[in-house]
This record gives sequence, C-alpha cells and structure tokens, in this order.
Amino acid sequence: MNLTTRQVEDLFKRIDKLNPSKEPKFGKMNVHQMVCHCTDFFRMANGSKKADEYGNINPTEILELSSSGLTVPAPKGFGQIEGEGTLPTNLENDKTALKKHIREFSRLDKDFQFAEHPYFGNISYERWGELAIYHLNHHLKQFSV
Repeated sequence: MNLTTRQVEDLFKRIDKLNPSKEPKFGKMNVHQMVCHCTDFFRMANGSKKADEYGNINPTEILELSSSGLTVPAPKGFGQIEGEGTLPTNLENDKTALKKHIREFSRLDKDFQFAEHPYFGNISYERWGELAIYHLNHHLKQFSV
C-alpha cells in the first residue's frame, strides 16, 4: 500500500498546523516529542533505528489496545517520555525531517526490504503502509490536527 500523493499532501498540511502551543488530547508527549516519535516510526521501517527488544509483546494485545482506543506502548528504544527516541532539536527542522521521511516512504518500491517490526515481525509492504497511516493519524489527532 503506497501512500498516494494526495495522502502525503494532506499529512503535510496537518503537520504544518502543529505548533508548540498545541496541547495533547491524550498521552504525555508534547507536540515536538510527537513529531520526533513519528519520524522514528519511519526510521524503524527502513532499519536506520532499531528497537531494544523484539517479540516481547503479544501482537494480538497490541491490536486489541489500538482498536479499543487505548495507548499502545512504544517499542523499547522509541519512548520519547523515557528519553529513548530521537531527541527534539528545532520544531520546524524536525517537522521538515518528518515530511522528508514520509515522502521517502511514499516512494518505496513494492520489493523494498523493510526492517523487522518489534511487535509484528516481518510484515508486508501493504501492512507497513497501513501502520504508517494509522500511526500518523493517531498522533496528529492527539494534537487536534
């Protein structure tokens, strides 16, 4: 499942609306931490950032948490609150980095070799796309954009 040009443009418009005064509707991250957290998702997908643990959480439990609207714990090594994720620098630069990663992800070939997901293992191109959209929507809604 490739992100369409329209989906990418819509995500970029929403990202552009983020600013430091945005308060989260849920969760503990501030807007800047969330931007870095979302960028780390794409680093996980391409293998440039690895989790500290793999397969230690039941994937069914993760799906149940997300489908019930509850917070899914970040994989070990990706928790912003714990100081494990990529550290925020400058919000505008970090938003630009997120958009760059989204654009690159949207252009990946169907035969791209994704890294192993810490919860779901080796998953398909289509599943990575579904997770990317779900994850971004979840966190952008967290900050009402």
